[in-house]
Amino acid sequence: MKGRSKMLKILISILVIGAIGCLITWGAISYLGRTETLQVKSIENTGGEVYIIRLTKPQNKSWKAGSYSKITLPEVEKKDKRTRWLTIASLDNEDELVLLTKNSGTAFKKNLTSLSQGSEVKISWIGSKLEIKDENSPLVFFGSDVGIAAIRPIVKEWAGKREIILTHFDKNVLAFDKELSDLSSKNKNLNYSRSSSIEQSKEKLEEVINRYKNKAIYILTGQPDDVKSMSKYLKEKGIDNKQIKTDKFTGLK
Repeated sequence: MKGRSKMLKILISILVIGAIGCLITWGAISYLGRTETLQVKSIENTGGEVYIIRLTKPQNKSWKAGSYSKITLPEVEKKDKRTRWLTIASLDNEDELVLLTKNSGTAFKKNLTSLSQGSEVKISWIGSKLEIKDENSPLVFFGSDVGIAAIRPIVKEWAGKREIILTHFDKNVLAFDKELSDLSSKNKNLNYSRSSSIEQSKEKLEEVINRYKNKAIYILTGQPDDVKSMSKYLKEKGIDNKQIKTDKFTGLK
């Protein structure tokens, strides 16, 4: 009798734990997947095909620096042309949500970059591959093209608090160049530079890699081939894979 009672208690416990787990999972899905409607504050062409898009700040969402989100254009009728995943180029304590993109000629990018002030955009499903949990290690960044969008908020979050080295293979994407240059001039532990080739970026980071080796966290973002090349270079220099975080902007390939 005692054995049956004990077994019954165990089964009840398992069911209760399972139910709690399901509630937590569904709660997370509900929170992360919740859609909010934002309005366009402004859209600025910073040169060539590059645009900064400023949206009103979500009221019920928070995100980590370097996150990305599902962006939907509700006024576009065709489903396959109205939704894309884009990186959030701002911190969640700023008073707006910032996107940086290139009008690559796709229907979505054309529609997005031609929106007028006050137009509606929907945001949902925020995620991140670049979350920084270690608060002490130096941060070494390589960004190519609009990959600088993911880097900007991380640099803003940690500037003045830890050693930061950033080289941007800019490809004429200079949207945040002045801001990062000013931030670098005000913080001795932030070293920001631009490069004109992937090889020049490697040369700029060689001394840093030799100095910090696996004591640093290496964050690579941007065009897939550039990220792959820099990741291979780091591994050839003895950097462990666990020290490398990447975010490939496949829309640039």
